[in-house]
Amino acid sequence: MKRVMMEIGLLVVGLSFAGLHTLVCYRLFGLVATLVIVGVQIVIALGIVWIKIRAPD
Repeated sequence: MKRVMMEIGLLVVGLSFAGLHTLVCYRLFGLVATLVIVGVQIVIALGIVWIKIRAPD
């Protein structure tokens, strides 16, 4: 049960950090640049997930 709570806590912290990162990008660069930055990061993350699924360690 402790491990599950740790995973949920890390998930919440990660989502909060992602939201804060998006807000800071929006304040610094505006809407279009934020969409580009977040879009590139999502594409990179999807690529990493795809590689991990195709060739697990």
